[in-house]
Amino acid sequence: MRQRRDERFERERRDFALRFTCEDCVHQDADTGECVHMYPNSEHRLSYYDSPGEWLLFCKDFDLA
Repeated sequence: MRQRRDERFERERRDFALRFTCEDCVHQDADTGECVHMYPNSEHRLSYYDSPGEWLLFCKDFDLA
């Protein structure tokens, strides 16, 4: 899912410690950092959100670890 990234999301991400990136997903291979479903995941990783960007990108298969 893709939607515009805004300050409200950034504030709520910090305030509520939202978990939505590959690092918190059960489908991430702990050894390689890759998705076990073989999806490209560079835009779903925490490092993507540590830098400014225009889009929020949520994986449809995210499942909390």
